[in-house]
Formats: sequence, C-alpha cells, structure tokens
Amino acid sequence: MQRPYRLSCHCGDICVEVDADLSGLIECNCSTCRRSGFLHWKVDSASVRLITEKRRLSSYIWRGLTEGHHFCPTCGTAIMRSGYPENRVSLNARCIEGVDVFTLEIEHYDGRNDMYPGPLP
Repeated sequence: MQRPYRLSCHCGDICVEVDADLSGLIECNCSTCRRSGFLHWKVDSASVRLITEKRRLSSYIWRGLTEGHHFCPTCGTAIMRSGYPENRVSLNARCIEGVDVFTLEIEHYDGRNDMYPGPLP
C-alpha cells in the first residue's frame, strides 16, 4: 500500500489519512499500551488529515494535561495519542486499512520498566 495511508476505527466514525512513511513502529508494554494493544506510529501532526466529518473523540488523560489517549466513543477503538514533543502524534498502526501489521517490522519498548509510572491503576 502506498501513501497516504488511511486509518479508521472499528465502526468507521473516525477516519484519517496520513502522508508519512510507515516506519518506526513501536509496541510498548506499559500499563496502558498492553491493555489497549496500541501499536505506535509516531508522525508529524501536519501529516494527519481528518477525512470523515468532524466527530467527537473521547480522551483519557492520565499523566499530564498536554497528553491524551484518544479513542472513538462509539466503538472504543484507540486511534491516536498526543503529548509528544515537536508537533508529533502517535497513531495506532493497527487501524491502518489494508495493512497486515504482522508483516511489518516492529520494535519493542519496555515501557513497563523504563517509564516513570506515576500512580499505578
């Protein structure tokens, strides 16, 4: 599949296009990533474009006011995370249409032991 990539939640209410290279995927085992199955694809926020009409995203804010885990309020699919430096966002690569993530190179990050945990849920 070629750029731009199209990502959507399970019900299709949220759909975005991303004009960026599909590389640098990271799977993390921190408390939120391991529960949600989020597969990080960090891109410049300017490369992301909403292609469905504007919809409400639900957000879960845990560590700070400038970061959040954003998901579809209808189907619950986690689609994006914000709060990264340099105008970057992390998209859930598992939401890319027409791409089998099992065929992609994925780096593993030990967020469980490497990240400052804050209060654990």
